[in-house]
Amino acid sequence: MVKVGDVCPLFFSPIKYEFGLDMDYIQKFHSSDKIHIQVFTNASEEVSVILNNNITKKSTPIPLLIYNHNDNNVVHYAILQNLEDGEYTVTINEDTSEPFMVESSDILLRETTLIRYSHKNNNSGLDNIFWINDIQQIFNFRLEAGIKPSDYSAQVDNEQYRNQKQEIEELYAIPYDVYKLTIGDSKGVPYWFSRHINRILCLSMVEINGTKYVRSGNSTPDDEKETVNVDSQLFIYKVSIEPKNNDIAGIGGSPEAGSSASFPAFLIDHAKDGEMLQFSAEKAAFTNVDKVEV
Repeated sequence: MVKVGDVCPLFFSPIKYEFGLDMDYIQKFHSSDKIHIQVFTNASEEVSVILNNNITKKSTPIPLLIYNHNDNNVVHYAILQNLEDGEYTVTINEDTSEPFMVESSDILLRETTLIRYSHKNNNSGLDNIFWINDIQQIFNFRLEAGIKPSDYSAQVDNEQYRNQKQEIEELYAIPYDVYKLTIGDSKGVPYWFSRHINRILCLSMVEINGTKYVRSGNSTPDDEKETVNVDSQLFIYKVSIEPKNNDIAGIGGSPEAGSSASFPAFLIDHAKDGEMLQFSAEKAAFTNVDKVEV
């Protein structure tokens, strides 16, 4: 068994439709990006990883470190960084990746989005190692993506009830934000970018241009997919995300004590037979009364 990690940012042997339009797309990295390579094998298997420069036609073996995940599985890993500008592929044993470009120009930083991602431990549902010798492995993935102002949605989580006069009382309300991340520019991206983003959003740490986000509900990039041209193998995707941290803090720096997951408070003081409960806005709780006032 020789397997490349599920969220490594290079792609090997993706499906392509031979009768469709050729893919006019090449993956891009900035020279400062860290390209993580992780290959899983059985303890007895060997791995060869070679970096191919498609411009100079020079191939260079990549030195690998080894992490013994358990008695049966070994992880061979390396990090590519500070490569010279050019076009490259990586060959693992006999399987060669899709080509990718490396640029040192800051123009690339303005035209693409950097996604950094990792997980809180090594117990994710994906075949990757995120902690090696107590050092967190933070992966980098760069692509054409961003958030359009029209794809912002204001949301609220609240609880209400109606009093005896059928007036609405707000027990609890916290606003939050939902965005749609557009994946691909007007030329689109290949389908395996959609699969990769969907896997990334299964992790506990996803940082997009410096801000941490989480998947909103069970949204996936395929929920909104647009084909660039007829017979094209490039697409534009959208996936709903939310900031990991809500900057709403409330007066005094903390939200109200109530929450949508909790019951309204009850303040019962020396209850007597025949008394009833009535909500008191002053005490923000239901209290016992001997008569209901409106």
